[in-house]
Amino acid sequence: MEVHGGNKLIKPTVSKVKRKVILLEHKLQRKESVWKTKEKSLLIDSLLRGYVVPPIYTIVDENGQYVIDGVQRLSTLNSFYADEFALSKDLKPVTIEGTEYEIAGKKYSKLDQIVKDTLDGASLVIYEISKYTDLEVREMFGRLNSGKPLNVVQKLPVIMSDDMIDVVMDLKNMNLLRFRLTEAQLKQAVDIAVAIETLMLCSTDDEHDFTSFSGADKKKFIHYYNENIDPDKIALLESGMQELDKGLEEGTKIPKTSFSVILYAAYRVKR
Repeated sequence: MEVHGGNKLIKPTVSKVKRKVILLEHKLQRKESVWKTKEKSLLIDSLLRGYVVPPIYTIVDENGQYVIDGVQRLSTLNSFYADEFALSKDLKPVTIEGTEYEIAGKKYSKLDQIVKDTLDGASLVIYEISKYTDLEVREMFGRLNSGKPLNVVQKLPVIMSDDMIDVVMDLKNMNLLRFRLTEAQLKQAVDIAVAIETLMLCSTDDEHDFTSFSGADKKKFIHYYNENIDPDKIALLESGMQELDKGLEEGTKIPKTSFSVILYAAYRVKR
């Protein structure tokens, strides 16, 4: 694995995000836009004051440059430059070249030009990781987030095999999981939890009991499933999910506590 890093100017970096040269979606990352306005505002404020901001970690391959740690920072910057939110009203003025400038309550387009120039000229440290193995990427992600408030489910992809990650991501990207959960639930990775729990139920048989959904039991199942993926069962599950989604009215939400059981029932119907 090779790692190269350096300071990158904010404005060109945001341009790369906008043009999708830098991609904010990766199977090991949390869903975008988890931050609230206060957290977003503090990032902009920190950059304007020259405070240290944690670095961004990306992986680079033939398909592009993917962020594995730092999505919230880059997503916030991209959103702010697009005038999608205004800074918190309780921010104090910033001093630039001896003069104070108000930033509270302002969108990017409403900032004084010298404040815009200061933000444009600020920089982030961005690490680019290449010539890596998938195992190294998962291990690095786990270590980077070892002290961060990821919930139990958000940490699970680190111990999944590449094939299992693909299965879980395919399930979570189906319409039934994308549109039948609330935005808050998606931000907390409930879709991943439902996908794993449903696979646990589908894998339960006379020899294996995966009907307990505790964090420890999910980890045990993942270690089992990494070596026991069943494409036929997955195909049946996906077919059942598609039919179930078609039968529900638009906008219908399913309680998260019963979601996996309902999906399992849809799978059983297809068997």
